[in-house]
Amino acid sequence: MEIIAKYSALKKRSREMGLFIKDLVQEFPNRQDYRKLEANVLNCASYLVFNNYYTIDEVKLSKAQTCKKHMLCPFCARRRAAKMVEKNIEKFDQVMNDNPKLIPAMLTVTVKNGDNLEERYHHIKNSFRKLQKHRRDYIDRGVGFSEFCKLEGAVFSYEITHSEDKKWHPHIHAVVLLNEYIDVKKFSKEWEKITGDSYIVDIRKITKKTMNGKSTAISDAMCEVFKYALKFSDLTLERQFEAYETLKGQRMLGAFGLLHGVKIPESLLDDLQGLEALPYIEMFYSFKNKKGVYDLMRTEEREPKNTIHIREYEIVPCELDRKRSETSP
Repeated sequence: MEIIAKYSALKKRSREMGLFIKDLVQEFPNRQDYRKLEANVLNCASYLVFNNYYTIDEVKLSKAQTCKKHMLCPFCARRRAAKMVEKNIEKFDQVMNDNPKLIPAMLTVTVKNGDNLEERYHHIKNSFRKLQKHRRDYIDRGVGFSEFCKLEGAVFSYEITHSEDKKWHPHIHAVVLLNEYIDVKKFSKEWEKITGDSYIVDIRKITKKTMNGKSTAISDAMCEVFKYALKFSDLTLERQFEAYETLKGQRMLGAFGLLHGVKIPESLLDDLQGLEALPYIEMFYSFKNKKGVYDLMRTEEREPKNTIHIREYEIVPCELDRKRSETSP
């Protein structure tokens, strides 16, 4: 399966991070949190079990041990992002069906690069909160209109990269729903007034590209928002761990307005609901550290758990029925 090759690459990077943390354990032997983190990340996704529902040509991840440290583990980051994209597209479609005149768009805002990640993150976070407050004030009291007030809803994430000049670059990606298209020049000035150091913003309408009756454009936009955690693995191991230590506990995504209300999935496994009545082939994969890939260890055919086996019986009249029939006129 193609997905196995992708998961192998993610697991390989996850293992590299686990070994990096293992070195930190040797350097800081009193850090019990590092020991626990090492074990979680190193053992994450060591095995994967897929259910191949061959009658409908679908393969689902049914079993796996995951660390859920998505800022450190790209495997968990990818699984989490996929589930968030799926749930948020469902919400988006529902809202658009109810409000077909709204304009979907992709919004990006940035702040100036800096050496201190914690300071830069809180700077963009507080600036974005001010935008949201201006919008709420306008909705509640009708005062302080800004271009951001044209948003009827949004789902967003904070993305962190590290530039070649050795500075941190935080920015926000958001899928937004507009009641009127934003004037980019005005919005840029409003953002610069709030941040004091950045005027760079970007707003692009999400077009209606479709494939098999489904919008690929909104899927691409949602992927851009929720791949934020996966982007941490683009950093060096040292920078990635620094980002984790700095930002752990911070809420790196959010939503408001009409797109608010989607819960973050707890399980990173696929939803098997509705597939209980189908036969499948269970495929067990184990990650081989030396080869850096998942190997298929065994397969087993499985029957549906709720299958009822019905045997055919010859219908023979009982003795009472026979006597009744003999005495009947």
